[in-house]
Amino acid sequence: MKTLPPLAAHILLFLVVFFSAPGVSGAEKRIGVIMSGDIPYYGAMHEAFVAELSKQVPGFDEMEIILQRPFPDSISWSNAARKLIAVDVDLIVTYGLPATRAVINEKTRIPLVYTGVYDPETAAISGRNVTGCGYKVPLSSLLRYFKRLKELDTISIVYSGIEEDSLQQLGELQMLAAMQNIKTRRIDIRTRGDVDLLGGIAEDAVFVTGSSLAHLWIDEILTMARRKKNPVADIFPDQAEAGILMTLYQPPHEQGEMAAQIASRVLAGEDPQTIPFYVFRDTELVFNLVEARHIGLTFPIQLIIEATRVIQ
Repeated sequence: MKTLPPLAAHILLFLVVFFSAPGVSGAEKRIGVIMSGDIPYYGAMHEAFVAELSKQVPGFDEMEIILQRPFPDSISWSNAARKLIAVDVDLIVTYGLPATRAVINEKTRIPLVYTGVYDPETAAISGRNVTGCGYKVPLSSLLRYFKRLKELDTISIVYSGIEEDSLQQLGELQMLAAMQNIKTRRIDIRTRGDVDLLGGIAEDAVFVTGSSLAHLWIDEILTMARRKKNPVADIFPDQAEAGILMTLYQPPHEQGEMAAQIASRVLAGEDPQTIPFYVFRDTELVFNLVEARHIGLTFPIQLIIEATRVIQ
């Protein structure tokens, strides 16, 4: 039996490996992203994430980003996670706690970087390949601002019972209100029809939690509140200046950039478990004086000087 010369043997081995290897389509690296609905807050976060990732990762132009925008419900979050796992992306990035939980529940080996998660320390996010960043907003400040504007006896809290972070904010504000003898009314948003419950309220103020479902119908919520001249506070920015009286929020671009920096480290081979999560606590405070005039309120100058931006 004849044997091949060493060089010919190496060439043959190369050809066998090359043609028998599974095909690689498109990008060198693929990142799967889950963003709940079409929420502007997460959209701004994602823009910052992509812009920063392009600076951090060599060969970014050859990278593929697969964006999933599931409707905010448990089945859709899970389906989005399973689709990304099925195509075997190199990394999954999630915006918000429900999407993050959906991926963790699948017990995948794919690394996960989360962002836009409210108070991740209390949420106790854990997993072998999980890290990320989130934010915390001092809800006690919103109550204080409301009380500086008017007598506050009752506040309606708009939340979603299927979103863990929204429930967390509900509980936090209920506790703070009880300490100040302020009554609370819960408005649980599951469908568009639930928004109509706001039409019959006669409360002194409305607080909108960071619920993706609530923010799908934020325009309708504001319309209902305006009819009763109820001031509205939110922890997501009012980018359209659509009528929220005050917003106290963590700038989304900071979280997006941090998520990109973490993602670049994971893509470079660093173990996610060695990268500690980060909580942003800096906030932007915006007062809408146009809306204040519409509902008959006047901001005292001592309060206005606390704002980082004023809409006039």
